[in-house]
Amino acid sequence: MDNITKALQDLARAIENQNAVESVKITITLKKQKPSKATDDK
Repeated sequence: MDNITKALQDLARAIENQNAVESVKITITLKKQKPSKATDDK
């Protein structure tokens, strides 16, 4: 997740002063993590 945060911050800085950029749309879809068999559900 930290890599995604850093990438978005870098992107924001990169387009901050670009007058040609009207809008940016980013879709991030996270996969649901499979439950680990090592965990003990109580």
